[in-house]
Amino acid sequence: MYRARTFDQGDYDKYDDVAKRIFIDHLVGRGYKIISDDETFMHDIVAEKGGKIVYFEVEVKAGYPFTCEDDFPFDTVSFTGRKIRLHKKKPFFYVIMDLKSMSMVYCHSSLIYHEHHAQEVTINKRNRKGLDKMYRVPKEICTFVRL
Repeated sequence: MYRARTFDQGDYDKYDDVAKRIFIDHLVGRGYKIISDDETFMHDIVAEKGGKIVYFEVEVKAGYPFTCEDDFPFDTVSFTGRKIRLHKKKPFFYVIMDLKSMSMVYCHSSLIYHEHHAQEVTINKRNRKGLDKMYRVPKEICTFVRL
């Protein structure tokens, strides 16, 4: 049904490790202890702070640089529908990084995965084509950070 959700190994190889390393450094600098960042089919990063376990998913958005809410080029932040399976297991913070500007936007999955945010979108990119379900969240409820 959602052909555009096909995993792209090339993009993963290009961006995943560097984005996770940068984000882990950010977390450690904010007092988190990293419990796991092992490559599994679960959350990218599991961390602990103040006795609370927190889960994170990290992705890279290329081609639309931003540094803050004001210069983010859209009214909404698009989060992919395929991560809803993780939300159902353990809610998490969904982080989208812009490596060019060293900035990120994030939102908790409990605020993202509501049907009133859902849209079916036709994707037509070099490496992904077809229908996909996206959750478009107003940028005002997301948090922007310049690293």
